[in-house]
Amino acid sequence: MDTSTVANAAYSANTFLWMCLFAFGLILSILWILVPFAVFGIKGLLRRIVRNLEVIEKQNLDLLAAYRDFPRQGETVVYRDVRPDGTVVVREERTAPPL
Repeated sequence: MDTSTVANAAYSANTFLWMCLFAFGLILSILWILVPFAVFGIKGLLRRIVRNLEVIEKQNLDLLAAYRDFPRQGETVVYRDVRPDGTVVVREERTAPPL
């Protein structure tokens, strides 16, 4: 192998590496400049999400209050179990409400 061929390959690899680093730095700097716009642009969306969550929390509190005030009665629960041979076992249980 000729020494000039090796030197040319090393120079090409070094040039390619620097080109890749330059492209990465350029992309990173453009993204760094755009980050504040993205942060300020998402603030409205976050405020809307917070308002929706507050409404949902209020609805949950209202449902919980209505659930506690509602007189509960025993419920019948039906279980249907399918065995591996294909038969179905049905059992009913009556549950009492907690005190």
